[in-house]
Amino acid sequence: MSIYFAAIFTDLVRHSAVWNNVSRDAAAGIVTEYRYLSQSLASHYGRRHENFTGDGHLFLFESADVAVHFSLKLIAYWKQRRRSLAASQYGHDLPIRVGCHFGECYRIADDDAWIGRAINIAKRIEASAYPDSLFISQTILELIDLPVYNFEAVGNFELKGDFLPCRQLYRMVSVDQTALAARPEDKMTAEDWFLRGAGLGSGTAGAVDDELFCYRRALELRATYPEAHNNLGILLKRLGDAVEAAEHYREALRLWPNYPEGHYNYAILLQEMGDIDCADTHYRDAIRLRPDFVDARLRYAGLLEGNDDPVQTDRQYREVLRLRPGFAEANNNYGVFLERMGDTAGAEAHYLRALEHQPDYAEAHYNYAMLLEQGDQRRAEEEYRAAIRARPNYVEAHNNLAALLHENGDLPAAERHYLAALRLKPDDPGANYNLALLAQAKGDAETASRHFRLAEELRGGAECRSPANVQRPQPNRSPT
Repeated sequence: MSIYFAAIFTDLVRHSAVWNNVSRDAAAGIVTEYRYLSQSLASHYGRRHENFTGDGHLFLFESADVAVHFSLKLIAYWKQRRRSLAASQYGHDLPIRVGCHFGECYRIADDDAWIGRAINIAKRIEASAYPDSLFISQTILELIDLPVYNFEAVGNFELKGDFLPCRQLYRMVSVDQTALAARPEDKMTAEDWFLRGAGLGSGTAGAVDDELFCYRRALELRATYPEAHNNLGILLKRLGDAVEAAEHYREALRLWPNYPEGHYNYAILLQEMGDIDCADTHYRDAIRLRPDFVDARLRYAGLLEGNDDPVQTDRQYREVLRLRPGFAEANNNYGVFLERMGDTAGAEAHYLRALEHQPDYAEAHYNYAMLLEQGDQRRAEEEYRAAIRARPNYVEAHNNLAALLHENGDLPAAERHYLAALRLKPDDPGANYNLALLAQAKGDAETASRHFRLAEELRGGAECRSPANVQRPQPNRSPT
């Protein structure tokens, strides 16, 4: 089957040199972080196909404009991400080059593999690009909405294997957001609205409202826009409207049955609504359609763990960490799972790996502290304090640190942390009960009686027994 696509080819510059100068694990860590970032961003923009190899990444988009927006954002996001990688772990900077061309692509029968002249030309254009730049062909230039871009001609290039003796190439510098925002609404297409929404980000309440408006306008103009349905569903779920979110996920999947991100997002919603069997089906569909879908595998591992399927849970966690070894959240969650399975050595190794890659990961510090309490209370105290430094309003960490200090006889410090926990969460039965025990030890019968009574009321009359940790390790699940 042949079809016309905007083909994007990316490559990490100096990739081979890094493999020759750092450990295999360090080099793989950089590449897997790039792969994860690029795939996550591509899914947001609705890429139709991708293929990753050791020296390049291919993406196919139906729209030239969407391809250009994605490429520019990928360059910007990777520039930011690799700075933190270089500073924290690896010490090597790997910029990317991006090339884009529009033309015929051919899908090999019975396989999700694509070949074609457009892909070959995109690869040659990428090889001509400067580091951290997007080069495009004149074909792309003729298809995109020129007034909203800043670009420059970079000259004529002889591209290996091209049927033309030379091609004029252009460097796409940026999207002119001012020009895009100034466009009259009645002149905007469905794609314009989608790109405006995708470019907003949802960091604030106002941004969420604006993004919602953009996707709704896109769907008013083109009801058969699966990517807009999917992104709108994500926002509606975040705002608590599960019913309408489900409608948009279902419509996205009706329009594009092989939409891996659509299956993934719908699975998350179904899982949270308690429809575990259907969620299981959609997670498996997402993974079948995109076997390297790290986030889907991580969420699916959590579902399997809840269904008491340790063999398949372990398999999914291992596959996640094979695909992205430095994924702090996956290491933390796998550590929790291994601890529950009785493998404390394995759990400790993964908590430490999570903290190696994300030193300010409060949940990993907290879970590791709970593991250490059994044999090394001094280090457990250090980890609880690290969790609180990373997240000062971490109620469970305050309570558990207080309980540890309480048991070790440091009543003033324990009281400070019990009170901190109760300032943050006055209706915490464990913290009330533990503070009552401490007050009792100090001889303050009135305070002890008041907090014992509160703890009993909050527990619904159930008897409170342990003065120690009332919270058990909880995995930190992936965001939608």
